[in-house]
Amino acid sequence: MAAMEQETNFTEYSEEFTVTPEMIDRNNHMNNVYGVQWIQDIAINHSDSCGGTKVMESLGASWMIRTNHIEYKAQAFLGDVIRGTTWVPEYSRITTNRYCKFVRVSDGKEIFNSVTTWVLIDTARERPIAIPDLIKDCFRNK
Repeated sequence: MAAMEQETNFTEYSEEFTVTPEMIDRNNHMNNVYGVQWIQDIAINHSDSCGGTKVMESLGASWMIRTNHIEYKAQAFLGDVIRGTTWVPEYSRITTNRYCKFVRVSDGKEIFNSVTTWVLIDTARERPIAIPDLIKDCFRNK
C-alpha cells in the first residue's frame, strides 16, 4: 500500500439521511447494505458540491473503490435521521482515503464510520492515473 500524504486544509461535507421502511431488515433495524449506499451517495454529493465531479469528467477520469472498511457502532431504526459527514484528508499518487461518519441526530450516537480508498482511473484506458492538484483543490478549504 502506498504511503499517504496528509492534508491539513480539507473541507467537510455533511447531509442527512432518513431510515425508511424498505431499509428495515428482519432484525428490525437498518440493513447494512443501505449504509454502503449512503457512503457512496455522500461521496458523490460532496464531489458534486465542490466541483470535483466536473473536474474529474473534464479529465476523462472516474473514481473506483479499491477498499472499504466499515465499523458499525450502533443500530439505526425506522424514522431515524442520520447525519453523515465526509472528508478527504489523505492522498497517494493515484489513491485517496475518504472518511465518513454517520451519527443519529436525535441523540448524537455514532451509527457507523468508514474509510474508503478510491483510485482515480482514466476511463478510456481503464488504468489508474495520478491525482492532479486540480482535483485535490476541490476538496481543500479555499
